[in-house]
Amino acid sequence: MSGKGLVVAGLCVFASVLQGWELAESAQVGSARLDVVDRAIEYHGGDRYLDNRTSLEVCSKPGCYEVSAAVQAGRYEYRVRGPYRGGVREALVGNDRVLHWQDDREMSVSPESDAALRDWAMARVYFCFLPYRLNDDSVLKEDLGPEKWSGRDLQKVKVTFVPGTSTDAGDEFLYWFDPATARLEQFAYSFVGSPGGLRFRKLYNFRRIGGLLFFDQENWGAAGDGLTVEMISPEFVATMEKVSTVELRNIKVAGSDGAIN
Repeated sequence: MSGKGLVVAGLCVFASVLQGWELAESAQVGSARLDVVDRAIEYHGGDRYLDNRTSLEVCSKPGCYEVSAAVQAGRYEYRVRGPYRGGVREALVGNDRVLHWQDDREMSVSPESDAALRDWAMARVYFCFLPYRLNDDSVLKEDLGPEKWSGRDLQKVKVTFVPGTSTDAGDEFLYWFDPATARLEQFAYSFVGSPGGLRFRKLYNFRRIGGLLFFDQENWGAAGDGLTVEMISPEFVATMEKVSTVELRNIKVAGSDGAIN
């Protein structure tokens, strides 16, 4: 699979995970808590995730996307603008509405395009706010203990999803946390396709803005059927292709300044 194909496949995985989070809000399926994940969410931003307005640019191989994310009292509103099929797409998605513009012309939104637009927008938003929402009801977590990476012991956690809570609830993720601070250091995931594959993301350039911890990512990939996240190791990562970097730029964070419609 080409680098571009790996990028597209990865975005689809994140979009399906976000869709699962929304479905789980009504499912109320339960998720066991892990201390390291609780501490990670607190370290990266804690309650600040629940009431803020953030604007930034997400830049990677496909180009740069302008992202505005507002969260308040269980309501959210995400606006994403960026390159799409030779033009510029903009989408606004919220708890119960989707708006769409193509090349600055407002477009109608059908039930079918509603889901696709949510996927497109939320795939970009997800990158910005890890590890927030790892305690959502659709998430199943397993503490796999310490694993050594570059001379450091990192706490390894496997994440899967409750069946039926997303279109790709069979996808599997691994997250590695610093055991002392609980800072998220890297993550990996599998995806299905033709062929399927693996992605590994190494985090760097950490900076705290407005109470939230942001980071950039080295993005590594491997394509092939039958690949699973259990195959990820320092030795396996050394064989992977570097697909791109994901950089967050021009970040601004403020408290919410009004009700989200």
